Amino acid sequence: MAEFIVSLMIEKIAGQLMEEAISLSRISDQVQWIEEEFRRMQCSLKYADAEKDSDQRVRNWVAEIRDVAYDTEDVIDKFIFKNGSKKRAQEFGQAL
Repeated sequence: MAEFIVSLMIEKIAGQLMEEAISLSRISDQVQWIEEEFRRMQCSLKYADAEKDSDQRVRNWVAEIRDVAYDTEDVIDKFIFKNGSKKRAQEFGQAL
């Protein structure tokens, strides 16, 4: 489950956000770092899924990763929404 959520985050970051981040060079490195961290977590989660039923620490770690993935998704969605709103406002202003 958590691995699936992290996979979705990687796709979202790699797809929509990276396109936006490229034009904003000051956050491009940060976005790339986040993507790399989620890729590392995804690799670890493959092994953790097999162990989570027998180890409470692994279960807690997987739950924390899932929470971070959800929080990150919320931040990305807000960023995309705000950035899209700004673009629409700029386009609307130019049309006038």
